[in-house]
Amino acid sequence: MNIEDVMADIRRDIKDSGADKIPLSFDDSKYTKTGHGSASLDDAVEYIAYNHEVQPYQIFTGNPIKVFMKKVLRKMAAFFVVPVVQQQNDLNSNFMVVAEAVKQQKEEIELMKRQLDDLNTRITKISGNK
Repeated sequence: MNIEDVMADIRRDIKDSGADKIPLSFDDSKYTKTGHGSASLDDAVEYIAYNHEVQPYQIFTGNPIKVFMKKVLRKMAAFFVVPVVQQQNDLNSNFMVVAEAVKQQKEEIELMKRQLDDLNTRITKISGNK
C-alpha cells in the first residue's frame, strides 16, 4: 500500500464521518492556562507573555445572514471597541514588562542568597580553623 492510497482512505473516512463540515478554529486560548489559582511566578509571566494581546475581532461562522448582521454590527461598534482594545493591549504590554522585571529580580535575589550561603559557609570554615 502506498502513501496515496492511505491518504485517499483517510480523506474518504473524513468525508464519510462529516468531519469536513466542522468549522475549524485556530483560537488556541482553550489550550493555555487560565491564569487563575496559585501559579508560580514563572508560570504567571509565561501566561502574560503568551496572552498579552487581545484581538478586537474573531471570525464569524454559521448562518450567512447572521454572519453578515454580526459584521455590520461590528463595523458600527468599531469606533468604540477598537480604541478600548488598543488601550488594554498597551496596559497588558506594560504588565508584561513589569512581570519580566520582577522575574529577573527574583532570579538575582536567589543568586545572591546562594552567594551569601557560600560566603557564610566559608566564614564558618575560617572561624573554625582559628
